[in-house]
Amino acid sequence: MMNTKRFRVVVAMMALLTACISAGCKKFLDLDPLSTWRDETFYSSASEVEMALAGIYSGMANDDMYGYKFNVVLESGTDEMYTNSSAANWGAARYAYTSSSDEVQNIWLHFYSMINLVNQLEKNLDPEMFSEEQTNRYLAKARFMRAFAYFNLANWFGPVPMRLKPSSNQDDNHVAPSTVLEVYQQVERDYLFAAEHLLHANSPDYVPGEPNKMAAHGMLARLYLRMGGFQPYLSENEADCYFDNPQQYFEKARQQCEVIIQDGWHHIVPYATDPQSYRKHFMNYLQNRYDLRESLYEVSFGNLIEMGLNVHGRMGNINGVEFVGTSDIPRGFANVNASVALYNRYSVEDTRMAWNIAGYRNNYSSANQRYTMSYIFDRPLHQEFAIGKYRRWEPTDMEELRTQRSIIDAPYVILNNVPGSATDPNYTSINFPLLRYSDVLLMHAEAIIGGRFGSADASPEAVNSLNIVRERAGLEPYIGSTQHDAFFSELVDERLRELCFEGLRKQDLVRWNLLREKLDQLDEAIRFNSFYVETDAFHQTYREPGLTFDRSRHMLLPYPLQEVTINTELDQRFPW
Repeated sequence: MMNTKRFRVVVAMMALLTACISAGCKKFLDLDPLSTWRDETFYSSASEVEMALAGIYSGMANDDMYGYKFNVVLESGTDEMYTNSSAANWGAARYAYTSSSDEVQNIWLHFYSMINLVNQLEKNLDPEMFSEEQTNRYLAKARFMRAFAYFNLANWFGPVPMRLKPSSNQDDNHVAPSTVLEVYQQVERDYLFAAEHLLHANSPDYVPGEPNKMAAHGMLARLYLRMGGFQPYLSENEADCYFDNPQQYFEKARQQCEVIIQDGWHHIVPYATDPQSYRKHFMNYLQNRYDLRESLYEVSFGNLIEMGLNVHGRMGNINGVEFVGTSDIPRGFANVNASVALYNRYSVEDTRMAWNIAGYRNNYSSANQRYTMSYIFDRPLHQEFAIGKYRRWEPTDMEELRTQRSIIDAPYVILNNVPGSATDPNYTSINFPLLRYSDVLLMHAEAIIGGRFGSADASPEAVNSLNIVRERAGLEPYIGSTQHDAFFSELVDERLRELCFEGLRKQDLVRWNLLREKLDQLDEAIRFNSFYVETDAFHQTYREPGLTFDRSRHMLLPYPLQEVTINTELDQRFPW
């Protein structure tokens, strides 16, 4: 198996190979090849299969995907975050996208590219070259990624073409969309296979950054919660927008969560053990360390842009704390803000608040070439009320800044202090969480009560799972009602407080059929905040998602124009 360093090198090699093929290598590579890579023979050695797998993983590590456009731009416009930019290139964050928008077209392209690479590996893997155990493990890694891709495609687009064989010619483009249920059933099969054959993250042979056994169980739980929830456009009648007997899926979700919980290896460090537990966990993402006990799966980035490789991310840059000016700083653009609704959901005792919401900025003046650091934590409608979860820097003395409110050339500490990432003007190597143990606990609590439309009250086990998450945040045990509706409402808020900015909120609100309701609540929170000014352009930009959102259009993305053009079996969804 690859160690972590080798894994990253292979990702880089695969990215370079992909870029070379895309650009047409004949333009700059005239030497006769010493060997030829062909689909039929490529997957016959461990190094070749590992390189192919690395190429699949790297499909998520670019600007269009988890670099920022998928998990930041398309995720914006909820009660979690909104853009402060009225520029056209941020239109997708305000529901001003179309079928030809890059954000829409590119996630479709990247997910299907990943799927095609998986299908190629599945077709051409030579089982005679490996043991049965190793063959199944390779297939499990690949199928985990195919499941992840199809799950996201169905969540965001609804019925989509389901390709389980590699495409080889133009005719292969013409595939009719499968129903969402059929897609989810394929996702289930792939994740079940992965859960059976992947290594546990505690195995000495496990390579951090690759799929693992408990991550597959966690993703199955996420799938089942989605299958038990609201299915947009399944019917014109909202009451019919559910699969048959939806409560069956919550029981399956509970079982998958309990596989992980009862296994006992994954956990979160309690507040009683370390009051800085939440902060320290996210510092690991900033500094390229794998916290395998809490992070079940994450997107691994390498800041390789200087090598000309398209494997990089912009966590902490696009969605970071404002800091622009000279070229030697941990630059952050604060293009998206933590929402005032999120700010209102935290209690003062909640330690997550000060980490997830930065509440400070460093503003450069070209006139005097000085920086003015400002404290804005108590001004939630400020145009740079930044997301703090992936912060690249922070004041050396926050208490002094809080007291003085504004300091010229104040000292600061660079947090993503990984060489090549700390002060790059645009790109960082900050990893992005896809599944954390706290999410497993909150899914467990939700599964027990049967989601929004279940009938069960919260059991002691459900309350315990919630309380483990609360305790790490420095909060007292939950003493509210365990009646179904009240406990569900608490879970809706707790997922916001715990999992904000992790690419989950919009799809949570869709499966609960709460997106419109939460946008209305957000608009009210903006307008009734004491800092709201009706003529402030930023404040009106914050409101735009709620004013633009249309249930008939925006619960799902439109099919990309490029796809309905080349696929004669794919018709654009009404009213797009």
